[in-house]
Amino acid sequence: MTARSVSWTDAESIARLLARATVPRRVAASFGRATAPARAAQAAPAPIRPSTAPVARVSTPAPAPSPVVAALAPQPVAVPKFEPPSDNPSDRLDALLAWTLDHQRCTGAFIADDNGLTLAAHGISEAHVSLVGPLLSALVAVRSIPGIDATAGALWLGTNMMSWVEARTERGGFCLGAVGAEALSAEALEQLKQALEVTVKGL
Repeated sequence: MTARSVSWTDAESIARLLARATVPRRVAASFGRATAPARAAQAAPAPIRPSTAPVARVSTPAPAPSPVVAALAPQPVAVPKFEPPSDNPSDRLDALLAWTLDHQRCTGAFIADDNGLTLAAHGISEAHVSLVGPLLSALVAVRSIPGIDATAGALWLGTNMMSWVEARTERGGFCLGAVGAEALSAEALEQLKQALEVTVKGL
């Protein structure tokens, strides 16, 4: 019996062994190639996309005024209604002048009739007093123009502004004038007119 050489090989046995060894390697290689992209995909961070969700806007309310600022703000002062102190004409005129100087923005005041006669005056110069007569005479002519109301107004007298109101009675007209740095407001003129009407009523 002839002994086998160590170099002898069985072709069929070698083929079966190669087949067994090749299949797992191919499967492992294919599995490795298939899972590599998946692992890379898992490891790679997801791309950041801009959000399309609406952003809620929070409106900040306006701050409330500070109590200190509110306290320092000038408060409107109510003007008391004028009440004549007595039936004496002189006392009533003097009281009206004092009330005007105390509650209106003026430095002087006067009362005159429609003839230009100054009945009472305080805080105005003689030059201003001398202008009262011609002014009231001119206003009589202005009142005759249709559609023109000359019962209240203001005009410059040098460096001062004179505001006036008129009141008509059965005995004629009366004018209350106030001299100051600026013209009186429409509300102030209405207050003067009401005070003048109360004063000259029954004179």
